[in-house]
Amino acid sequence: MMRILSFSAFVMAIIIAPAQAQAWGGDSLVPQTEARNAAQSGRTIPFAKISRQLRDTYSGELVDAAMYSDGEGGYHYKVTWMGGDGKRLLVKVDALSGKILESRGG
Repeated sequence: MMRILSFSAFVMAIIIAPAQAQAWGGDSLVPQTEARNAAQSGRTIPFAKISRQLRDTYSGELVDAAMYSDGEGGYHYKVTWMGGDGKRLLVKVDALSGKILESRGG
C-alpha cells in the first residue's frame, strides 16, 4: 500500500511541477540556497510570510511553491494553492513586496 501511495505522489509531482513551471514562461528556478540567502539578507520576503498572506487571502492550503528569477535581478514566488473548493490556483507573488502579481485557475 505504501508503495502505491509513494508512486502516486511521485507521479503527481511529475505532472504538477511542469504544469506550474510552464504557467509563466521565461523565468529561471532559483536554487534553494540562493532563495534562502536572499531572504536572510533582506532582498526578499521569507516564504513563511508569503504563505501566511496567501492563507489570509484564499481559503485552502499550499500545494507547492518555488522562487524564480526574472533574469533582471527580480524574484517572485510561483505558488500552487488548493482552494477550499478543491480547485487548483496558480499564484505569482513578488518576492520583494509580497504583492500578488497574477493568479490563474480556482
